[in-house]
Amino acid sequence: MNAKKLTGALMILFLVLVGSFLIAESLKRPRILVLHSYYTDYAWVKDIDVGIKRGLANRPYNVRYHYMDTKRHPFPEFMEKAGVTARRMINEWQPDIIIAIDDNAQKYVAKHYIDDPSKVILFSGLNAELQDYGYDKAKNVSGIIERIPYDAARDIYLQVLPADKRRIYHISDDSETSVAIHKELENFDWSPLKFVESRQISTIGEWKKAVKDAEDVSDCLMITHYHTLKDDNDPTKIVKPQEVVEWTEKNTNLPTLGFWGFFVEEGGMMAVAVSPYEQGEIPARMAVSIIEGAKGQPGRMPFNEVSKRLPWQKKSPLRHVHARQHLPRARQGPGDPPDPGSLRARDEPLLRLAEWPQETQVSLLSTVPRK
Repeated sequence: MNAKKLTGALMILFLVLVGSFLIAESLKRPRILVLHSYYTDYAWVKDIDVGIKRGLANRPYNVRYHYMDTKRHPFPEFMEKAGVTARRMINEWQPDIIIAIDDNAQKYVAKHYIDDPSKVILFSGLNAELQDYGYDKAKNVSGIIERIPYDAARDIYLQVLPADKRRIYHISDDSETSVAIHKELENFDWSPLKFVESRQISTIGEWKKAVKDAEDVSDCLMITHYHTLKDDNDPTKIVKPQEVVEWTEKNTNLPTLGFWGFFVEEGGMMAVAVSPYEQGEIPARMAVSIIEGAKGQPGRMPFNEVSKRLPWQKKSPLRHVHARQHLPRARQGPGDPPDPGSLRARDEPLLRLAEWPQETQVSLLSTVPRK
């Protein structure tokens, strides 16, 4: 064998050895599956992913993202199939930790791995109760639930509504997430405000009627989810969320209040917003603690001690409330700051939430005050 062939053979051997080493190292790395109920066209999902990446802080884990896309396809058959697909992927890939986000990920996928000795479930964006998925007695489950800051909303209403006009009317779509939210709304003590009615709506036609009905019996329109409203003429077609909000704002004289930043982004008047960044960052930090060991307890955390060592969070430790008043859409002069009225640009105010101090939990977002 001449020198040239020998050099080529050694180079190939070197590449094979390096490749084998890299594959072996990759297989050793902890595997984390980020399982989303929805898809990346949803601002909530994008911002949660920002929080997850911040929580993992560039650690050398093997992280995979899976999006079930059930917000755009809120049909039982689709959701069942999406669950089967996700479970098949989990069984093949065998992640060490499943970060399951929003309720459909719990219902159709994560709950099937309760007390599985090879996996840990970290939930986020949970609107239902833990016992609805069997998490209350599970040993390998922790996370953070998602709860609307109703007390903050009540305080805002008390500040902005006249004493003789404090009637609240709530509407939402009829998604499974909305079912849990309706229970919370109806059980919350809104006094001295008057909670008039809470309606779950299936179609855009019903939505428009409810918006008009609200003007006769209330002084403020409270809006939660509206992403699964169906077209009246085609029940397989979902109306675009932005179209729903824009129509609502143009056709009501009532002040509107939402509870997620995307409500303002899609044209809503104001939102007392749950932080999506936190909903991503907290389970990501929990994952790091499980893999690398909690303080004073270094080493991999046993799966059956996760619930004990990392109790799930009902109330976030991040308790600061930040208020922002958005500028009018028309700038007043060349020296004015960038116009944050158009929230479709993700590098405008909503994204800056990620740059705020990490104690941010709830933020008050608003567009131009209604004339």
